[in-house]
Amino acid sequence: MEEATVFLDFRNEEYPALTAFLTALHPEEPRSADTLRRLDAGRVAGEHHARTLAWTGAELVGMVETERSRQFARPGWYGLHAHAADPSMRAELMKRGLETLQPLSPAVLHTTVSEDWSEHAWLRQHGWNEHERTWLSLLDLTAFRPEQFADRQARAQAEGIEIRTLAELGYDGSEKILRRVYELTVRLLADVPSTDPVIPWPFELWRERVLGHPDFTPDGPLIAVQQGEWVGLTELYLPRREVPGMLHQGLTGVRRE
Repeated sequence: MEEATVFLDFRNEEYPALTAFLTALHPEEPRSADTLRRLDAGRVAGEHHARTLAWTGAELVGMVETERSRQFARPGWYGLHAHAADPSMRAELMKRGLETLQPLSPAVLHTTVSEDWSEHAWLRQHGWNEHERTWLSLLDLTAFRPEQFADRQARAQAEGIEIRTLAELGYDGSEKILRRVYELTVRLLADVPSTDPVIPWPFELWRERVLGHPDFTPDGPLIAVQQGEWVGLTELYLPRREVPGMLHQGLTGVRRE
């Protein structure tokens, strides 16, 4: 007799089991309990987030997650993410996610998949459409050769542009310098190619999610400075434990002028 699958609300002690399950499904995108725990901790109080796990005996076989969209900050936009070891379980997981979101009257649902995942074809068959493509930007420290960029560095210096870390620019955690970083960030976000206009997080939320993140260090973000003005930025974050030797690169850009 086959053991029945049960669906239970996620508990904090299940982070290791969940990340092991997700990594086994897609080993090219390894997850860690610490990273997922920190991501959850960055949610705003009162922001919708729910996660249900599917268990067959002691084996985790599926997960569905619903959330107030962080990527698309528009009224009525919610994330619905389902993962299953057995593809035949996806429909049931999606159904449970929709039931969770129903009281919130969602206008648009989004999820994120790689186009080579089996979930991609399944979603397209069930009415989902591509809205936007994104790319992870990772710097492989084992292969990076800074001398390859010496000519570009010399050209920038000839134009009076210096590259400095936030630490070198006097980062002290004060609101004055945080506001300066935030102002530059917002100006650059306005030029990021996107299907929809980028809506910046309010300053307080940005400070909590970006500068309050455990992977942030004042030695990471690099600022381009010209005649005392901050004219460019690239965000570098500490390597993720599950992807050693790789720095995650965030927003990168220069002011229009």
